[in-house]
Amino acid sequence: MTITLRPEQEQLLREAIRSGLAQSTDEALDQALDTLRYRLPKPADEAESTATVARRLASFGKRHGLSLGGSTIKDLLHESRP
Repeated sequence: MTITLRPEQEQLLREAIRSGLAQSTDEALDQALDTLRYRLPKPADEAESTATVARRLASFGKRHGLSLGGSTIKDLLHESRP
């Protein structure tokens, strides 16, 4: 598949990279496609896989500049239990 970007789309990708929202055009496009994927209707019998949830969580953290400071989600869950 060949995709041709309009100048304003190309400029938006450059701004996303320059501002730190993405590290590369691939990452910026992955984020945009994740948004589309999330908005697509899902069949009632299709559950989200663990890998999909983890990928969405990782991209959320990148988009919002969040860091676990070297910890994992599993570590944080373990800490929160009494």
